[in-house]
Amino acid sequence: TRPLPLSRFIGGALGPTAGTQPRWLPLGGDALGRDVYSRLLFGARLSLGVATAAAMGALLLGALVGAMAGYTGGRIETLLMALTDFVIVLPAIFVMLALRAAMPLVLSPGQVFAATTAVFALAGWPWAARGVRAIVASELRREYAESARAAGAGPWRILRRHLLPATRGFLLVQGALLLPAFIVGEATLSYVGLGFAEPAASWGGLLRDAGGGFVDAPWLLAPAGAIALTMLG
Repeated sequence: TRPLPLSRFIGGALGPTAGTQPRWLPLGGDALGRDVYSRLLFGARLSLGVATAAAMGALLLGALVGAMAGYTGGRIETLLMALTDFVIVLPAIFVMLALRAAMPLVLSPGQVFAATTAVFALAGWPWAARGVRAIVASELRREYAESARAAGAGPWRILRRHLLPATRGFLLVQGALLLPAFIVGEATLSYVGLGFAEPAASWGGLLRDAGGGFVDAPWLLAPAGAIALTMLG
């Protein structure tokens, strides 16, 4: 209702010049008076951390399964690819919800981080596995792989030194596709109450608070904008 003079970096923060005046909240406060901007920044650590760790786990698991299938061939390849196709046809978001709901609901933030990362990795590895299998099976027939085999190199050395490096570009692209999907997955789990709980801040948790009847200002929907901008980036 009145102008509030600001001074930069008083005690490491942007705030009013007079100590008796209230602190400046750039995005306003929530129902408990907490700074939405600060919680948005802190929530990025959990939301982006879970998505990044889950994407790395899915790429690692998918690379191992795909490399094994592409190198061995035969019945092992058929079995692994059948498992991959089975997981792919399942609705990913419902699989993540079901796996997380099967775990204890009351967990510490560290346990939620580990559980969510594991659930996302189990739901996202098949897409990486299919591409890696195709690349490994194709590269295995090329001259450099045949030369390494003729020189006495074992299967794991051929995969580690010659075949898996050929999948690097595909895995980078696949990681760029999995990362935004897992950001939305974390937001969905936290929004329905299966993710991070109070007082831990995540983008999904902030959206849950904003959508729980406490929205009295548009800036409380800032987590939705952060998710959209991150996915676009």
